[in-house]
Amino acid sequence: MGAEDFHEEYRRLFNTLATRYLVNDYVTERTKVLFILESPHVQELKYGAPVSGPSGASMSRHLFGERFAHLPLGIVVKKNVDEALRRPAIDRVGLMNVCQIPLQAAAYADASLTAQHAQFFAALATVRTTGGTTTFTDPRKHAVQQIITGSIRRKLVKLQGQELFIVPCGRFAQAFFRMAAVTSPLWNVIDQVPHPSYNNWSKPQYAAAIERVKEIFAN
Repeated sequence: MGAEDFHEEYRRLFNTLATRYLVNDYVTERTKVLFILESPHVQELKYGAPVSGPSGASMSRHLFGERFAHLPLGIVVKKNVDEALRRPAIDRVGLMNVCQIPLQAAAYADASLTAQHAQFFAALATVRTTGGTTTFTDPRKHAVQQIITGSIRRKLVKLQGQELFIVPCGRFAQAFFRMAAVTSPLWNVIDQVPHPSYNNWSKPQYAAAIERVKEIFAN
């Protein structure tokens, strides 16, 4: 089978998994700062929003201060949108995952599912770790990479008419944002921001990038 054959097979599998495991993005017409993350994991599946675990808590701490460090950003943004609270500071935040289903097999907590589609989940794992820096010759990995790229491309095209600061967080998000190749004169892209996992937003080597994000957010 070639990449085109796997593309169709895997596209159907992505859609099937999305019926149970898709985590919605949270982007509205009021969004001014759009954070692009990688993919959902266990906490995101539980709460139904991007960055709903420790990474989201780190983002809240840096954007809103220490007293908000116990509130993951995804949970805060979801509540603000779902309950139409219209809190101005939260209204400005948009959250988007490059891939809206988990890329890590462990997040599915279903051994029979991951065993049944072992080669697919192996391809997901490889694309997650190297997919932004490699042009795959393996047809399975190439198909996964192209499906994910197409998905984020379609989402970004819908936002081309909206004035945004776009913050791709981490190498994976940055790579797929580049591969999507969608631009707009209304966008200002903030580079070099790490993913908020592993307390990255507090590390000295990223201080300048995080300070830039905080300045944008405060204005």
